[in-house]
Amino acid sequence: MLFKGIKNKKMTFPAGVFLIKHREKGYLLYDTGYHYDIKTQIRYGFYRLGTPVQMTEKDQISYLLKAKGIKPEEINYIILSHLHPDHLGGASFFPHATFILTQEVYDVYKKPTLKDLIFKEFLPASFEKNLIIIRADQQDSTFPYRPTSDLFGDGSILVASVDGHARGQACLYLPDFNLLIAADLCWGIDLLPYTKQMLLIPSLVQDNKADYIKGTEFLEEVLRDGIEVVVSHDPVERIERIIYEKRNLS
Repeated sequence: MLFKGIKNKKMTFPAGVFLIKHREKGYLLYDTGYHYDIKTQIRYGFYRLGTPVQMTEKDQISYLLKAKGIKPEEINYIILSHLHPDHLGGASFFPHATFILTQEVYDVYKKPTLKDLIFKEFLPASFEKNLIIIRADQQDSTFPYRPTSDLFGDGSILVASVDGHARGQACLYLPDFNLLIAADLCWGIDLLPYTKQMLLIPSLVQDNKADYIKGTEFLEEVLRDGIEVVVSHDPVERIERIIYEKRNLS
């Protein structure tokens, strides 16, 4: 059970990965999903006790890209929203990519605690050499809710840093699509109204519950202003519908 007032039932939360094709920079990924080892290796058994993983080997990002005819070396940039296993798990498939972290996520990477659940073995050996650290500290009238970083200096991708589930989660605002991709700021947009009824165990999963609540209030404000929002654990059908609609409007 996650929230008071919701009937106890089995729920599935996809580990969302977003493929973006920038008009000049080419392909970039927002997160990389799980590595299959998280499901099969004994050493990750403690993780699976708290977070049961349902996947096959072909659910890995390397297979999903291959099905689209995209080679790993065609991915030029990878934005890791934060460093939990369902976000960095597939990073090792991209040793030639440039990785992007917010300053806050990088600080956690350098001095992680057990609760941060950072399994660095899923990162490529070239990770630190190919790393860009950004500070979301610019004011932009296009997205007045939070300071952002203009990722490529062309206004196409604004990155906000939001605490809560994890410190400094990178959230992407795409002005051309009026779309916010908001990491793990909530369990799912359909569950957003129940946030303040979160039970004890799911509360303990959050890095900071008070910041988590503030993050969901930020989402509510953005939604009220007509910006479309998807989060990493939204149902696949919802994400696909919104992306399809945005693509056809572009």
